[in-house]
Amino acid sequence: MNLAFKLSRFLFNTFDSSRQEFYEDFASALRDGAATSERLRKMAARSRRRKTGWAPLYEHWLRKMRRMSFGHALQHTVPAYEVMVLTAAEEDGRLDEAMVYLGRAIRLMGKIKATYFMSLISPGMAFVSILGFFVAYALVIAPQNLQSLPLERWPIISRQLYELSNAIVRHGLLSGLGFVLTAWLVIWSRPNWRGRFRAKIDHVPLLPWSSYRENEANNFLVSLAILLQSNNHGMKEALERMRQFASPWLGWHITVMLKRLALTPDSPARALDTGLFSYRVMDRIEDYSERTNFFKALRMIAFDHGDKAVEAAERRAIFGGFLAMGIVAMVLGVIVLGSFEFNDAMETYVQSIR
Repeated sequence: MNLAFKLSRFLFNTFDSSRQEFYEDFASALRDGAATSERLRKMAARSRRRKTGWAPLYEHWLRKMRRMSFGHALQHTVPAYEVMVLTAAEEDGRLDEAMVYLGRAIRLMGKIKATYFMSLISPGMAFVSILGFFVAYALVIAPQNLQSLPLERWPIISRQLYELSNAIVRHGLLSGLGFVLTAWLVIWSRPNWRGRFRAKIDHVPLLPWSSYRENEANNFLVSLAILLQSNNHGMKEALERMRQFASPWLGWHITVMLKRLALTPDSPARALDTGLFSYRVMDRIEDYSERTNFFKALRMIAFDHGDKAVEAAERRAIFGGFLAMGIVAMVLGVIVLGSFEFNDAMETYVQSIR
């Protein structure tokens, strides 16, 4: 694997818009009668000519397609659930339809991710601002104040600010390492930590596992709906295929679903009630299970749920912004109050030494 291929694979996985555009354009070509290998050759040649950087990735797929199908050739270069959808649809002759659905799903997930990112900006800026103040207080303001007034004469708020800011500076490296380790553990735990306790934690609002569950639940619904529309997959077969590509966390949910489905094969909707979906979504799934075209209803719920997830993320962004402003206002209030107290203590001290 050369550097150009690794870079193109990384960019293709990192930027959802690249995959979205690829799937939508490729689906359009397939509907017009183009063959997958011929389409890839044209795209690779065009990329070479225009130096867009995607040619190594397309050529890698072409080499793999000499011994496997198009969907399997994309394995390890796109997310696992997308490979699962593509391979199943290709077996059923609906590759173009699956690519259209994937394009829609990626566009929806992109909106959700962008909204989540925006929801973190205000709290992040507030945290950095407050941290910057405490560092400046410990390194600049406090030493100047100590020259004017002995620490034992400082009022309570100023002394607390001094101790807190010095603790942040003294233990900054250790705190930073702890923060990085905690962030790594959270990121690792989202696809790997599993079990009944995790299923309960997933439903606690504002925790990072909750947003992960929402995103994965939506991907799961889209993938399941596409697999169930295939003539080759019933509910059991679709779940077993999804488990092959699932993370340990999602694999646990699917295993529980399969066990429940074996006990109640006539109630597929109830088998899905493992904690993967919110109660509201689960109620809709059970209601739609009574309709004639349950599989089509699942797909509709998936995209409708995605739209509602965007709206929920926007509400969280607004709430996070107001919360961040409130925290900054409280800290500023404490700082102003501490300044007034320090000035009073300073005047009292000056008068006492005259």
